[in-house]
Amino acid sequence: MSVLDPVLPAVAYAIGLFQADGSHEGSVEGKGRISLELAIRDQKILLRLSKTLPCYVSIGYRTRNTNFAEEYHSAVLRLYDRDIRRQFANFGVTVGRKSETIRPPDCPFAEPDYVRGLLDGDGSVGFTRKGEPFVGFVTVSEASADYYCQMVRRVCGVTRTPGRNQRDGSFNIVLLNQAAAQLAQWAWYSPDVLGIERKLVSARKVAAWAPPSEKAGRYGAARAPWTAADDQIVMTHRQSEAAQILGRTISSVSVRRWRLRKLETLSDAAGVVGSAD
Repeated sequence: MSVLDPVLPAVAYAIGLFQADGSHEGSVEGKGRISLELAIRDQKILLRLSKTLPCYVSIGYRTRNTNFAEEYHSAVLRLYDRDIRRQFANFGVTVGRKSETIRPPDCPFAEPDYVRGLLDGDGSVGFTRKGEPFVGFVTVSEASADYYCQMVRRVCGVTRTPGRNQRDGSFNIVLLNQAAAQLAQWAWYSPDVLGIERKLVSARKVAAWAPPSEKAGRYGAARAPWTAADDQIVMTHRQSEAAQILGRTISSVSVRRWRLRKLETLSDAAGVVGSAD
């Protein structure tokens, strides 16, 4: 039997995306399926998922009229493997209507990838009309809203108190400016992460945002330069521990670690080229 490990980025991402946008029908003790339907423009992520999941996955296409568009073209991923579905169910991709009951897995999991899956399904990332970067997340699950706000507190150092809106009872949690940039850096931590391409492009721009110099203090963006001692702590401690020791956010530590590893890779590659010459 193939075993899903939510510590693996692809599995954690799939859990988040299936919770947000997927559907689990049937029974984990009998026949059933998990399906995920996306606009045809986003079909690339379905193809990538089909290559990472340890079971047979089919991808089909359909055209239908919706309330938003005539001849809406979409791609649909479907998987039927009972063992894999049972494991996804244990991680929170439960059978039936789950929008109000989704919650993060109750075991260790790759958190940035799980959050990115949620945001690819029920989130948005980009810039407001005023040019301010934002990351938004909408859910009707109280457990999911509570988790997301706790994560934002840990990663970005800002507090969001979840509250249902009166129109449809959903939680609409929005981050702006520096907090949005920090979350984008953390959740979309490298250019090759698994995710919907158009949101990845927007997230890269948000992650690269910096406030105008005259407003840097307002956004709390001023940071002391990294030192060799700081880098040693970043590479030898868990991200949360390093952030606490250095007085920085988890997202800044995560980005710094990624950059240091990139530099190591480039240095090793240069050494190989040099020896070949």
